[in-house]
Amino acid sequence: MNIYLGTDIVYIPRIQATLDRFGDRFVQKVYTRAEQRDCGQLNSQHRNIKGKMNRVSSNQLAGRWAAKEAVVKALGTGWRGIRYADVEIRRSENGAPNVQLHGTAASRASVWGNCQWQLSLSHDGDYCMATAIALCTRSSDTQI
Repeated sequence: MNIYLGTDIVYIPRIQATLDRFGDRFVQKVYTRAEQRDCGQLNSQHRNIKGKMNRVSSNQLAGRWAAKEAVVKALGTGWRGIRYADVEIRRSENGAPNVQLHGTAASRASVWGNCQWQLSLSHDGDYCMATAIALCTRSSDTQI
């Protein structure tokens, strides 16, 4: 079994400033439709009367940004050759975050064999942090 680890910390006001400046262009470039739906971006519940994202929404989007960064760090590639939507952070049925890889990110992880991802997110004040761990086994790694 091989273990791959990535971690990232995000200053939430930086994400809020990006949202205020670029709005939906940033959201649509970085987050999948499912991520947008999970964060309330496909309806107006997380926007103020000026159409800006509120604190709840920017916290959720910042957490997903930190998680995406942690995953690409675990992959060992950073964003080189990987689209933002190739790393998707979803909620499982019990609310825990989970990783779904697509495109180039999935191809890069597939060379490691069968990977199970663990993801932890934490928010405190103006910061959020994410840690991603991939536990990977190749079929040749299994015991007989």
